[in-house]
Amino acid sequence: MPARVPRVIKTEALVLRHRRLGDADRIVTFLTPGRGKRDAVAKGVLRPRSKLAGHLEPATRVEVVLAHGRTLDIVTQAQTLDAFGGLHEDLDRLSTAMYLAEMADRFTIEQEDTGDLYALLHAALLRITRGDGLHLVTRSFELALLDAAGFRPEWRHCIGCGAAVSAEAIAWSALGGGLVCPACRPAHPDAAALDAATLKVLRAIQDGPYEQAARIRLTPPLAAALERVMHRLVESVAERELTGQRFITEARRAGMAATAAAERDAGAAR
Repeated sequence: MPARVPRVIKTEALVLRHRRLGDADRIVTFLTPGRGKRDAVAKGVLRPRSKLAGHLEPATRVEVVLAHGRTLDIVTQAQTLDAFGGLHEDLDRLSTAMYLAEMADRFTIEQEDTGDLYALLHAALLRITRGDGLHLVTRSFELALLDAAGFRPEWRHCIGCGAAVSAEAIAWSALGGGLVCPACRPAHPDAAALDAATLKVLRAIQDGPYEQAARIRLTPPLAAALERVMHRLVESVAERELTGQRFITEARRAGMAATAAAERDAGAAR
């Protein structure tokens, strides 16, 4: 006899996203530590006097009470546990948090066990909030997420033959998910060159503790190289572009343009 579905569930959760439903409601996607990813309807949340408003924003940790519905659960109560102070007032940090939440959403199945992923995302949001480097937090989360989802990249041996790959002739395949030796490279037409410094950092982030990887000084060129590799890898697994990453890129460009304009204005004033 199948287990009876509880009519009411009370759980801690991270809000991944929400989307409008009609004039006043939203469908909210939660990631929970013990009950997987769940969609639930927040009725009347868009009305001015809604008690749920403000508690169900993405990248927020909440305690929610969900009532079992015919097709979707219903949010009956919600209380913010952690709004990750300052996160929503900083565009770079907020866009990074939204990208991580989008990845968590993309790589999970409804109501599948996601305890490890919940812990990964929660830790990443705390690190963003305390001011850790965004590149390091993002790369650490991406690699850990791919590992947890069964797509761990291979950064030490050839994905074709299993041989150790020389640091003098490094190539890698996004579609194959790792390094390719010279002999196997013809079988991977998407393979591209990978410099030794980038590979060294990828190995350090994937294999070592976060605190140790945090000591690595990421120069702008090295950070950009790591970002290119991981974006290609993640998108090859997700099979389409992640909108959160596009938003990060656009926000970064806008920030650089604003900085350049301010510097020009300051120069003209002098």
